[in-house]
Amino acid sequence: MRFHFYKILIAAAFILFQASIATAEFKLYLDDSRTEHIMVEEQDCSIYKSENGKITLGFKAGGLFFGIGPEITFGKDSGIDWDNLTQRLVARYLELCTRFNTGSISKSEYDKRLKKVEAIETEAYKLYQKVLEETAKRKDRIFEELDEATEQTMAHKNSYNNINQMIDRSAIP
Repeated sequence: MRFHFYKILIAAAFILFQASIATAEFKLYLDDSRTEHIMVEEQDCSIYKSENGKITLGFKAGGLFFGIGPEITFGKDSGIDWDNLTQRLVARYLELCTRFNTGSISKSEYDKRLKKVEAIETEAYKLYQKVLEETAKRKDRIFEELDEATEQTMAHKNSYNNINQMIDRSAIP
């Protein structure tokens, strides 16, 4: 009886191990006709997701069923926490990664879509660099204007002090 239990345990472990290997690879069709394929491993799509645990503290006073006192909540935020443009770009990558992992897209179509997403990314990066450059120029221009205004203020202050000194000297008998 004991001998059969070990055989069953070893067979089950072997089957589970084979199942885990089988789920790691899938067919990737090389062309749109779906005649030629290769076996590939799944991509890791989880790098685009984020999860944050959070604790909120608050004070509750009144309500529909009347509650008073401190309130503590525990929760978890999950998702992608970026600005709108970045989130849309990452969503495109995530959609493409998911289609790749399910085998529902051919390699040629995957390559075309990847190039399109990378072109969008390149254009967005160039635009971002242009915004940074324009912001730096604007900052420099504002500081130059501030320096000019400070010089004018100092000139007015010196003129005012000179006038006060002349008035003070003329008052002496």
